[in-house]
Amino acid sequence: MTITSDQFPYFWALSTLGIIYAFFKLLRFGRREKHLPPGPPTYPIIGNAHLIVDKNLYKKFKDWSEQYGEVFSLKIGRGTMIVLNSRRAVYDLIDKRSAMYSSRPNDEQFRTTFKGENFANLNADPSWRSQRKMTARFLAPSKLDGDLGKISEAEVTALIHDLLVSPEEFSKHIGRSTASFAAIALFGQRAKSHDDFWATGVYTVMEAINRAISPGTYLPSEQFPIFKLIPKRWSSANIRAEESFSISTNIWTEARERVESRRNQGDKRESLMDQLLDGNSKFDVPLSGTKLAHFVGTLMEAASETSALSMRTHIMFLATHPWVQDKAQKEIDALCGVDRVPTFSDFKDLPYINCVMKEGLRIRPVVPTGIPHSCTEDNWYEGMLIPKNATIMIPQWALSQSQYDDPNTYNPDRYLNHPGLALDYAGSSDYQNRDHYAYGAGRRICAGIQLAERTQWRMLARFLWAFRIEQAVDKETGEKIDIDLDAFEDKLITGPMPFQVRFTPRSQRHVEIIRKELDDVSELLKKWE
Repeated sequence: MTITSDQFPYFWALSTLGIIYAFFKLLRFGRREKHLPPGPPTYPIIGNAHLIVDKNLYKKFKDWSEQYGEVFSLKIGRGTMIVLNSRRAVYDLIDKRSAMYSSRPNDEQFRTTFKGENFANLNADPSWRSQRKMTARFLAPSKLDGDLGKISEAEVTALIHDLLVSPEEFSKHIGRSTASFAAIALFGQRAKSHDDFWATGVYTVMEAINRAISPGTYLPSEQFPIFKLIPKRWSSANIRAEESFSISTNIWTEARERVESRRNQGDKRESLMDQLLDGNSKFDVPLSGTKLAHFVGTLMEAASETSALSMRTHIMFLATHPWVQDKAQKEIDALCGVDRVPTFSDFKDLPYINCVMKEGLRIRPVVPTGIPHSCTEDNWYEGMLIPKNATIMIPQWALSQSQYDDPNTYNPDRYLNHPGLALDYAGSSDYQNRDHYAYGAGRRICAGIQLAERTQWRMLARFLWAFRIEQAVDKETGEKIDIDLDAFEDKLITGPMPFQVRFTPRSQRHVEIIRKELDDVSELLKKWE
């Protein structure tokens, strides 16, 4: 079409108006809309995107809540993040309005990393509900305190013996133990050593996932659509995400094939994968392709690494707070003496072990920022708009810091009035009495919470029964080697950086009982090798 001279002024005027409109539209991109919760000042286009790449974001959540209110917002390009550093808001929204707050954000990096085959990252659809139901049924307390409980305590017995033999490798021993019990329960196979497939596979997967999805490691393309123009082959983040899915698929497919090979030789066992392959347990929404392997693998990931990381945190703080050990050991000795080890049946009679567990989870949760939720429709909270598709953060570290005086001090005594397990408080309407948020909230609360609590409690109780946990000593100077209580990995799912401690048996009689206990459970453990 040719533009005549008579038409040119109109064309120019329309073009100018279009440019002005686009310019002002661009200036408003990233600005906080009316009625959103308050938050830090925004910049044109980027909003608050420059703030969320801080490696101490979990601490900034607490700082911002003190400045802008317990419920505040961050703008990341066109996206909105709502942070709920309020126990009441978490209860009112995540618990009471859970139907609206149980989905996951639309995130391209997460989609590429998981490809819809990790049920922890699925939206709250029928498939997610089906897999969640299967998980809850398999990890019911009656099972965890029955046959699975016996296996768990046998693995903890093996762990205590490992610490007796080579205490300097405590981190590897804990990793093997948590992975081994999960592998027995889920795949019917035991990890006999640190380098066994059933011990290494899950941590290889988790390392790849952490590389792919940790905050600040990829461009926020959903919030800034222009980034979607970058070819995938040029994106290192996309390459990491694809590698992560490939690694997890290969490992969990191999795990399933190993189980099938065992079964083909007539060796069928009591595990979740065996049950699913037998057809004795069925999903409401059937899983096809590699999804079955990924489902069981996802449970393995959750059951292994988070407990291992939490245990390293517990050890770090116990080694630097001997008075806590004194108090716990006095309680254990009064009940068990020297001639028997504590078991989970002693839970109600050893309340201080529960306090130690809760305080470690409070002061350094494994996911300090929390795992993001998504809001599926516009709704209002105390005059503030929570918009559809907003990312909702339940900041585990900040929330667990806000309830107590002197929150940076490690002090299990603060939980003397919380005798129950975490789920007892997570499901209560008395939200102000919630113990901590290390397992999340609402329908998305950790599906393995019952397993995680029992695993950690059993380990803590036996560690404290058997050993004094102390700071390591420099062989040349004779001085204690300092432990940096702030040295944690810079990842989404995080634990302490490597540190050194000593595990010293409390007496020769304790050593004898440890060896006897291992002899007693050896046959049980061999059944799964």
